[in-house]
Amino acid sequence: MLVKRVFVFLNLFCVVFFATAVPVYAAADSLEIKGAAIYQALGKDYYIASLYVTDASQDALDLLASGQGQQMRIKVIAKRWSTRKWKAQWQNNIAINNVVDIDPELTKAIASFTDFPLNSLRPGDEVVIDYVPNTGTSIYFNSHQVVKSKSKKLYSYLLNTWLGKFSPNRIFRDKIEGVTAPNPELLLRAAEVVSEDRIAEVSTWFVSEEEKRKAKRQQELLIAEELRKQKQDEINKKKALAKEEAEQEAKQKRKQAEELKRKQQQQKSQASSSQKQKNDKKHQQKLAESKKMKTLKHDLAMQDYYQQIYLWQLQSKINESVVYPPWAKQFSHRGLVELTFATDLSGDLLNVVNKTPDTSKILVQEVARRLRLALEVIPRPTALKGERWSFTIKYTFDPTVKELEPLPKPKKPE
Repeated sequence: MLVKRVFVFLNLFCVVFFATAVPVYAAADSLEIKGAAIYQALGKDYYIASLYVTDASQDALDLLASGQGQQMRIKVIAKRWSTRKWKAQWQNNIAINNVVDIDPELTKAIASFTDFPLNSLRPGDEVVIDYVPNTGTSIYFNSHQVVKSKSKKLYSYLLNTWLGKFSPNRIFRDKIEGVTAPNPELLLRAAEVVSEDRIAEVSTWFVSEEEKRKAKRQQELLIAEELRKQKQDEINKKKALAKEEAEQEAKQKRKQAEELKRKQQQQKSQASSSQKQKNDKKHQQKLAESKKMKTLKHDLAMQDYYQQIYLWQLQSKINESVVYPPWAKQFSHRGLVELTFATDLSGDLLNVVNKTPDTSKILVQEVARRLRLALEVIPRPTALKGERWSFTIKYTFDPTVKELEPLPKPKKPE
């Protein structure tokens, strides 16, 4: 009975407060508070989540299935929520809580929702997700409309990130579903009005499609120029290194020639045959040492070759086994995945480091999984010595590339 009275009080309080303190959105009329909770990820508080439904006594998913109006509210409390974190969190949560749908309208709407922030979100920012029967789903950010869809699929996909199989945790889901009565102080924080200055500040985010296309083209040009500069820098570094190695080699040869000449003159200056025999003996020892050094260099070159062969086999196996993740392909995720790792005599995967943190997490996970499988099926060359080796593998995801060209096989040293 006490819980019921608390729910009645909170519903009345929220209806009155929102009617006077915040903009009235399409689905706000006649809705009741269902539940509220703080969304956390990796120990960090990101936002206050609150859910409003037509009948708080019924399950939210059942109400949505029957076509009843609902509303999801997101009040940002994180000091800084970067655009990259926003996009990665929402796309990952949508992907793991929903099945892939090839509906182009749904794909476009999800992309618009996950891509709309042009800068980091700040405390007090507000996202409202409305579902109105016979009208569809509308999403607003600080009173600006972000997405409008006639279908309720978009709302359903977003609601599943809170109530789906892989929602943040059981406590969060219980609070959103109303199993635990909403905290009044939490609702007060969620109802804080967005300042007029902040609303005006983000208005520049919502520009025309033509301006968005121009900005995207400009961004692509900048990226292409940066890649060109990086490639040129690598070429210049290689040239400088090759020049330095050539100079060192020439210097070493001159030094060896001078040393040889000095010893030859010393040998000529020796008059006695016994001294000549000693010099001959020393000469034979140098030849033996030279031969030994050549053998050592060849052994080192062969070990390097065996490591290259091993890496070539692993990279080739990854290239032929990687599967473009459906969600990543639908979101047009592309880019380079570069992983450094170590392995030992047992073929275990050790010290994996992602060198491309800006690449989609879904793509990185796919390459890492294929790397583990490759290590299990590809044996280490028996001639490779040592107990532990370090490698780097790369894979570029590009939806326009249907099949990768075979990698050139390393050449065995002569």
